[in-house]
Amino acid sequence: MSKKNKNRILAIVLVLLILILLVEIMIWIQGVRKNQKEHEEPGSTEVSSTVEETSSEPGTEEESSEISTTEEVYYPAPSYSFQTEELVVEVPGILEEYTVAWVSDLHMVTDHEVSDDILAEDLDAVRARYDFFQTADGVHGEDLLSQVIDFLNYGEFDGIIFGGDMLDYCSASNLALLEAEFARLDKNVPVLYIRADHDYGFWYGGDGFTEADAENMHRELADGDDLSGKYLDFGEFVILGINRSTKDMFPAQYSILDEMFARAESEGKPVIVATHVPYASKIDDSNEVTLYDRSMEIRNKIYYWGGGNYVPNNVTTNFLDKIYREDTNVVQVLAGHLHAGWDGKLTEQVRQHIFEPAYLGSIGIIRFVPKGEGD
Repeated sequence: MSKKNKNRILAIVLVLLILILLVEIMIWIQGVRKNQKEHEEPGSTEVSSTVEETSSEPGTEEESSEISTTEEVYYPAPSYSFQTEELVVEVPGILEEYTVAWVSDLHMVTDHEVSDDILAEDLDAVRARYDFFQTADGVHGEDLLSQVIDFLNYGEFDGIIFGGDMLDYCSASNLALLEAEFARLDKNVPVLYIRADHDYGFWYGGDGFTEADAENMHRELADGDDLSGKYLDFGEFVILGINRSTKDMFPAQYSILDEMFARAESEGKPVIVATHVPYASKIDDSNEVTLYDRSMEIRNKIYYWGGGNYVPNNVTTNFLDKIYREDTNVVQVLAGHLHAGWDGKLTEQVRQHIFEPAYLGSIGIIRFVPKGEGD
Protein backbone atom coordinates (compact mmCIF):
# COMPACT_ATOMS: atom_id res chain seq x y z
CA MET A 1 0.00 0.00 0.00
CA SER A 2 1.29 3.34 -0.95
CA LYS A 3 2.21 5.92 1.60
CA LYS A 4 -0.49 8.18 0.17
CA ASN A 5 -3.30 5.62 0.82
CA LYS A 6 -2.05 4.95 4.36
CA ASN A 7 -2.31 8.66 5.19
CA ARG A 8 -5.87 8.77 3.78
CA ILE A 9 -6.96 5.80 5.96
CA LEU A 10 -5.44 7.36 9.06
CA ALA A 11 -7.26 10.62 8.36
CA ILE A 12 -10.60 8.78 8.00
CA VAL A 13 -10.03 6.85 11.26
CA LEU A 14 -9.11 10.06 13.05
CA VAL A 15 -12.28 11.78 11.82
CA LEU A 16 -14.39 8.81 12.96
CA LEU A 17 -12.78 8.86 16.41
CA ILE A 18 -13.46 12.58 16.70
CA LEU A 19 -17.10 12.08 15.66
CA ILE A 20 -17.53 9.25 18.21
CA LEU A 21 -16.01 11.45 20.92
CA LEU A 22 -18.33 14.34 20.02
CA VAL A 23 -21.37 12.03 20.18
CA GLU A 24 -20.34 10.75 23.62
CA ILE A 25 -19.84 14.32 24.84
CA MET A 26 -23.33 15.30 23.62
CA ILE A 27 -24.87 12.26 25.33
CA TRP A 28 -23.09 13.15 28.58
CA ILE A 29 -24.27 16.77 28.44
CA GLN A 30 -27.89 15.69 27.84
CA GLY A 31 -27.68 13.32 30.80
CA VAL A 32 -26.39 16.06 33.08
CA ARG A 33 -29.19 18.42 32.03
CA LYS A 34 -31.83 15.75 32.57
CA ASN A 35 -30.48 15.01 36.03
CA GLN A 36 -30.58 18.72 36.95
CA LYS A 37 -34.20 19.07 35.82
CA GLU A 38 -35.24 16.10 37.90
CA HIS A 39 -33.71 17.52 41.10
CA GLU A 40 -34.23 21.28 40.70
CA GLU A 41 -37.27 23.14 42.22
CA PRO A 42 -39.01 25.69 39.96
CA GLY A 43 -36.96 28.86 39.68
CA SER A 44 -33.28 29.53 39.36
CA THR A 45 -30.54 27.40 40.92
CA GLU A 46 -29.34 30.48 42.80
CA VAL A 47 -32.74 31.15 44.41
CA SER A 48 -33.18 27.49 45.40
CA SER A 49 -29.79 27.48 47.04
CA THR A 50 -30.62 30.64 48.98
CA VAL A 51 -33.93 29.23 50.25
CA GLU A 52 -32.26 26.03 51.41
CA GLU A 53 -29.52 27.90 53.26
CA THR A 54 -32.00 30.29 54.89
CA SER A 55 -34.41 27.56 55.98
CA SER A 56 -31.58 25.69 57.70
CA GLU A 57 -31.07 28.55 60.18
CA PRO A 58 -32.71 28.06 63.62
CA GLY A 59 -36.25 29.52 63.83
CA THR A 60 -36.34 30.66 60.20
CA GLU A 61 -38.67 27.91 59.03
CA GLU A 62 -41.30 28.91 61.58
CA GLU A 63 -40.95 32.61 60.78
CA SER A 64 -41.21 31.91 57.05
CA SER A 65 -44.38 29.91 57.65
CA GLU A 66 -45.93 32.76 59.66
CA ILE A 67 -45.15 35.30 56.96
CA SER A 68 -46.65 33.17 54.23
CA THR A 69 -49.91 32.57 56.13
CA THR A 70 -50.44 36.13 57.40
CA GLU A 71 -53.23 37.90 55.55
CA GLU A 72 -54.33 41.49 55.82
CA VAL A 73 -57.76 41.71 57.46
CA TYR A 74 -60.33 43.59 55.41
CA TYR A 75 -63.05 45.47 57.27
CA PRO A 76 -66.01 46.58 55.16
CA ALA A 77 -67.57 50.01 55.50
CA PRO A 78 -70.92 50.05 57.33
CA SER A 79 -73.95 50.19 55.11
CA TYR A 80 -75.81 52.37 57.64
CA SER A 81 -75.13 56.11 57.53
CA PHE A 82 -74.39 57.10 61.14
CA GLN A 83 -74.47 60.61 62.54
CA THR A 84 -71.02 61.39 63.94
CA GLU A 85 -70.64 63.65 66.94
CA GLU A 86 -67.11 65.02 66.89
CA LEU A 87 -65.34 66.34 69.96
CA VAL A 88 -61.83 67.83 70.15
CA VAL A 89 -60.14 67.63 73.54
CA GLU A 90 -56.91 69.51 74.13
CA VAL A 91 -54.69 67.53 76.50
CA PRO A 92 -51.69 69.28 78.06
CA GLY A 93 -48.34 67.54 77.72
CA ILE A 94 -49.15 65.07 74.95
CA LEU A 95 -47.22 65.08 71.68
CA GLU A 96 -49.35 62.84 69.49
CA GLU A 97 -52.98 62.93 68.36
CA TYR A 98 -55.34 60.09 69.28
CA THR A 99 -58.82 59.29 67.99
CA VAL A 100 -61.26 57.37 70.18
CA ALA A 101 -64.84 56.32 69.41
CA TRP A 102 -67.70 56.58 71.91
CA VAL A 103 -70.86 54.45 71.77
CA SER A 104 -73.51 54.45 74.50
CA ASP A 105 -77.24 54.12 75.09
CA LEU A 106 -77.99 51.66 72.31
CA HIS A 107 -80.64 49.99 74.53
CA MET A 108 -80.64 46.84 72.44
CA VAL A 109 -83.61 44.45 72.70
CA THR A 110 -83.54 41.01 71.04
CA ASP A 111 -86.29 39.19 72.97
CA HIS A 112 -89.62 38.92 71.18
CA GLU A 113 -91.24 35.94 72.88
CA VAL A 114 -91.65 34.54 76.38
CA SER A 115 -88.47 32.82 77.56
CA ASP A 116 -86.57 31.99 80.74
CA ASP A 117 -85.55 35.66 80.91
CA ILE A 118 -88.89 37.18 79.84
CA LEU A 119 -92.03 36.51 81.81
CA ALA A 120 -95.39 36.42 80.02
CA GLU A 121 -96.70 39.37 82.01
CA ASP A 122 -93.68 41.46 80.94
CA LEU A 123 -93.72 40.65 77.24
CA ASP A 124 -95.83 43.69 76.28
CA ALA A 125 -93.45 45.98 78.18
CA VAL A 126 -90.44 44.43 76.44
CA ARG A 127 -92.06 44.85 73.03
CA ALA A 128 -92.84 48.47 73.83
CA ARG A 129 -89.18 49.04 74.74
CA TYR A 130 -88.16 47.42 71.46
CA ASP A 131 -90.42 49.75 69.48
CA PHE A 132 -89.24 52.83 71.35
CA PHE A 133 -85.49 52.37 70.87
CA GLN A 134 -85.00 52.74 67.13
CA THR A 135 -83.50 55.22 64.72
CA ALA A 136 -85.61 57.79 62.92
CA ASP A 137 -85.59 55.54 59.86
CA GLY A 138 -86.75 52.50 61.81
CA VAL A 139 -83.57 50.50 62.57
CA HIS A 140 -83.68 48.71 65.93
CA GLY A 141 -80.72 48.06 68.19
CA GLU A 142 -80.41 44.36 67.37
CA ASP A 143 -79.89 45.25 63.69
CA LEU A 144 -77.93 48.43 64.34
CA LEU A 145 -75.29 46.74 66.51
CA SER A 146 -73.60 44.93 63.62
CA GLN A 147 -73.39 48.25 61.77
CA VAL A 148 -71.85 49.86 64.85
CA ILE A 149 -69.14 47.19 64.89
CA ASP A 150 -68.51 47.67 61.15
CA PHE A 151 -68.20 51.42 61.73
CA LEU A 152 -65.70 50.94 64.56
CA ASN A 153 -63.55 48.47 62.61
CA TYR A 154 -63.60 50.56 59.45
CA GLY A 155 -62.71 53.78 61.26
CA GLU A 156 -59.26 52.62 62.43
CA PHE A 157 -59.57 54.15 65.91
CA ASP A 158 -56.89 54.19 68.58
CA GLY A 159 -59.44 53.10 71.18
CA ILE A 160 -63.13 52.44 71.73
CA ILE A 161 -65.36 53.36 74.68
CA PHE A 162 -68.72 51.71 75.20
CA GLY A 163 -70.29 54.14 77.63
CA GLY A 164 -73.07 52.03 79.13
CA ASP A 165 -76.65 50.97 78.40
CA MET A 166 -75.62 48.98 75.35
CA LEU A 167 -78.39 46.60 76.44
CA ASP A 168 -81.85 47.69 77.53
CA TYR A 169 -81.76 44.89 80.11
CA CYS A 170 -79.71 41.80 80.78
CA SER A 171 -80.92 38.57 79.17
CA ALA A 172 -79.30 35.53 77.61
CA SER A 173 -80.44 36.61 74.15
CA ASN A 174 -79.23 40.21 74.48
CA LEU A 175 -75.85 39.14 75.83
CA ALA A 176 -75.40 36.41 73.21
CA LEU A 177 -75.76 38.92 70.38
CA LEU A 178 -73.56 41.45 72.16
CA GLU A 179 -70.85 38.83 72.69
CA ALA A 180 -71.01 37.64 69.07
CA GLU A 181 -70.67 41.18 67.70
CA PHE A 182 -67.96 42.17 70.15
CA ALA A 183 -65.98 39.15 68.93
CA ARG A 184 -65.80 40.82 65.50
CA LEU A 185 -64.02 43.90 66.85
CA ASP A 186 -60.46 44.50 65.68
CA LYS A 187 -58.34 42.80 68.36
CA ASN A 188 -55.61 45.41 67.91
CA VAL A 189 -57.83 48.23 69.20
CA PRO A 190 -58.20 48.54 73.00
CA VAL A 191 -61.79 48.60 74.30
CA LEU A 192 -63.26 50.08 77.49
CA TYR A 193 -66.80 48.98 78.34
CA ILE A 194 -68.33 50.70 81.37
CA ARG A 195 -71.63 49.11 82.36
CA ALA A 196 -74.66 50.99 83.63
CA ASP A 197 -77.97 49.97 85.19
CA HIS A 198 -79.51 48.71 81.93
CA ASP A 199 -76.50 46.54 81.11
CA TYR A 200 -77.02 44.69 84.40
CA GLY A 201 -80.81 45.15 84.61
CA PHE A 202 -82.66 41.89 85.28
CA TRP A 203 -86.15 43.34 85.46
CA TYR A 204 -88.09 40.93 83.25
CA GLY A 205 -86.75 37.57 84.41
CA GLY A 206 -88.72 37.27 87.63
CA ASP A 207 -87.35 36.04 90.93
CA GLY A 208 -85.36 33.30 89.18
CA PHE A 209 -83.01 35.83 87.58
CA THR A 210 -80.93 37.94 89.96
CA GLU A 211 -78.44 40.79 89.84
CA ALA A 212 -75.69 38.31 90.65
CA ASP A 213 -76.70 36.25 87.60
CA ALA A 214 -76.44 39.35 85.41
CA GLU A 215 -73.00 40.22 86.77
CA ASN A 216 -71.76 36.65 86.20
CA MET A 217 -73.01 36.75 82.62
CA HIS A 218 -71.06 39.96 81.99
CA ARG A 219 -67.90 38.42 83.44
CA GLU A 220 -68.02 35.88 80.62
CA LEU A 221 -67.62 38.62 78.00
CA ALA A 222 -64.24 39.38 76.46
CA ASP A 223 -63.20 42.08 78.96
CA GLY A 224 -64.17 40.00 81.98
CA ASP A 225 -65.93 43.08 83.40
CA ASP A 226 -62.98 43.55 85.76
CA LEU A 227 -63.03 46.78 87.77
CA SER A 228 -59.24 46.90 87.83
CA GLY A 229 -59.20 46.90 84.02
CA LYS A 230 -61.57 49.81 83.43
CA TYR A 231 -59.07 52.13 81.78
CA LEU A 232 -57.28 52.93 78.52
CA ASP A 233 -53.64 53.94 78.93
CA PHE A 234 -52.19 55.68 75.86
CA GLY A 235 -48.83 56.32 77.49
CA GLU A 236 -49.20 60.10 77.39
CA PHE A 237 -52.59 60.18 79.13
CA VAL A 238 -55.11 57.76 80.58
CA ILE A 239 -58.88 57.32 80.31
CA LEU A 240 -60.42 56.05 83.57
CA GLY A 241 -63.80 54.30 83.31
CA ILE A 242 -66.41 54.60 86.05
CA ASN A 243 -68.43 51.40 86.13
CA ARG A 244 -72.08 51.32 87.23
CA SER A 245 -72.22 55.06 87.75
CA THR A 246 -75.99 54.98 88.25
CA LYS A 247 -75.29 53.87 91.82
CA ASP A 248 -73.19 55.35 94.58
CA MET A 249 -69.61 54.19 94.48
CA PHE A 250 -68.73 51.39 96.90
CA PRO A 251 -65.48 51.51 98.91
CA ALA A 252 -63.64 48.77 96.98
CA GLN A 253 -64.38 50.49 93.69
CA TYR A 254 -63.23 53.84 95.06
CA SER A 255 -60.02 52.23 96.30
CA ILE A 256 -59.23 50.94 92.80
CA LEU A 257 -59.94 54.33 91.20
CA ASP A 258 -57.99 56.16 93.90
CA GLU A 259 -54.96 54.04 93.07
CA MET A 260 -55.42 54.69 89.34
CA PHE A 261 -55.59 58.45 89.94
CA ALA A 262 -52.49 58.34 92.13
CA ARG A 263 -50.56 56.32 89.53
CA ALA A 264 -51.51 58.71 86.73
CA GLU A 265 -50.51 61.68 88.86
CA SER A 266 -47.16 60.13 89.78
CA GLU A 267 -46.46 59.49 86.10
CA GLY A 268 -47.51 63.00 85.12
CA LYS A 269 -50.38 61.75 82.95
CA PRO A 270 -53.53 63.84 82.39
CA VAL A 271 -56.77 61.97 83.11
CA ILE A 272 -59.97 61.67 81.09
CA VAL A 273 -62.96 60.35 83.04
CA ALA A 274 -65.51 58.20 81.20
CA THR A 275 -68.80 57.76 83.04
CA HIS A 276 -72.35 56.87 82.10
CA VAL A 277 -74.12 59.30 84.44
CA PRO A 278 -72.87 62.90 84.08
CA TYR A 279 -71.71 65.14 86.95
CA ALA A 280 -73.15 68.45 88.14
CA SER A 281 -71.45 71.63 87.02
CA LYS A 282 -70.03 73.82 89.79
CA ILE A 283 -70.26 76.84 87.50
CA ASP A 284 -73.40 75.97 85.56
CA ASP A 285 -74.52 79.60 85.25
CA SER A 286 -71.47 80.32 83.10
CA ASN A 287 -72.38 77.62 80.55
CA GLU A 288 -74.06 78.69 77.33
CA VAL A 289 -76.82 76.17 78.03
CA THR A 290 -76.96 75.03 81.63
CA LEU A 291 -76.86 71.33 82.39
CA TYR A 292 -79.83 71.82 84.67
CA ASP A 293 -81.95 73.32 81.87
CA ARG A 294 -80.91 70.62 79.42
CA SER A 295 -81.71 67.89 81.91
CA MET A 296 -85.12 69.34 82.75
CA GLU A 297 -85.87 69.79 79.03
CA ILE A 298 -85.09 66.18 78.15
CA ARG A 299 -85.86 64.25 81.35
CA ASN A 300 -87.94 66.69 83.37
CA LYS A 301 -85.68 66.02 86.38
CA ILE A 302 -82.06 66.24 87.44
CA TYR A 303 -80.34 63.41 85.60
CA TYR A 304 -76.77 63.81 86.82
CA TRP A 305 -74.81 63.36 90.05
CA GLY A 306 -75.45 66.33 92.30
CA GLY A 307 -79.21 66.43 92.82
CA GLY A 308 -82.57 64.70 92.47
CA ASN A 309 -82.12 60.93 92.70
CA TYR A 310 -78.36 61.35 92.33
CA VAL A 311 -77.27 62.81 95.66
CA PRO A 312 -73.78 61.37 96.29
CA ASN A 313 -72.83 59.59 99.50
CA ASN A 314 -69.48 60.18 101.20
CA VAL A 315 -67.58 57.71 98.99
CA THR A 316 -68.94 59.15 95.76
CA THR A 317 -68.34 62.69 97.05
CA ASN A 318 -64.69 61.83 97.72
CA PHE A 319 -64.39 60.62 94.15
CA LEU A 320 -66.08 63.71 92.69
CA ASP A 321 -63.69 65.91 94.66
CA LYS A 322 -60.85 64.46 92.55
CA ILE A 323 -62.52 66.09 89.55
CA TYR A 324 -63.69 69.33 91.17
CA ARG A 325 -60.49 70.30 93.03
CA GLU A 326 -58.43 73.14 91.57
CA ASP A 327 -55.24 71.07 91.23
CA THR A 328 -56.98 68.15 89.51
CA ASN A 329 -55.21 66.23 86.77
CA VAL A 330 -58.60 65.58 85.12
CA VAL A 331 -58.98 67.37 81.79
CA GLN A 332 -62.32 66.11 80.46
CA VAL A 333 -65.38 64.10 81.49
CA LEU A 334 -67.22 62.01 78.88
CA ALA A 335 -70.78 60.84 79.59
CA GLY A 336 -74.07 59.55 78.20
CA HIS A 337 -77.34 58.70 79.97
CA LEU A 338 -79.19 61.93 79.20
CA HIS A 339 -80.22 60.72 75.70
CA ALA A 340 -79.34 64.17 74.40
CA GLY A 341 -76.15 66.07 73.74
CA TRP A 342 -74.63 68.72 75.98
CA ASP A 343 -71.24 70.36 76.33
CA GLY A 344 -70.02 72.71 79.03
CA LYS A 345 -67.78 73.35 82.00
CA LEU A 346 -67.85 71.48 85.29
CA THR A 347 -65.18 73.79 86.71
CA GLU A 348 -62.78 76.31 85.20
CA GLN A 349 -60.32 73.43 84.68
CA VAL A 350 -62.61 70.61 83.52
CA ARG A 351 -65.14 70.31 80.71
CA GLN A 352 -67.87 67.70 80.31
CA HIS A 353 -69.39 66.36 77.11
CA ILE A 354 -72.60 64.29 77.02
CA PHE A 355 -73.09 62.27 73.84
CA GLU A 356 -76.24 61.65 71.85
CA PRO A 357 -77.61 58.09 72.22
CA ALA A 358 -76.54 55.35 69.81
CA TYR A 359 -80.15 54.15 69.41
CA LEU A 360 -80.69 57.30 67.33
CA GLY A 361 -77.83 56.29 65.03
CA SER A 362 -75.19 58.52 66.62
CA ILE A 363 -71.54 57.67 67.35
CA GLY A 364 -69.07 59.97 69.07
CA ILE A 365 -65.59 60.59 67.66
CA ILE A 366 -63.14 62.15 70.11
CA ARG A 367 -59.84 63.63 68.96
CA PHE A 368 -57.33 64.09 71.76
CA VAL A 369 -54.80 66.68 70.57
CA PRO A 370 -51.84 68.52 72.14
CA LYS A 371 -52.72 71.68 74.07
CA GLY A 372 -53.14 74.62 71.72
CA GLU A 373 -53.82 72.51 68.63
CA GLY A 374 -57.62 72.32 68.89
CA ASP A 375 -59.70 73.47 65.96
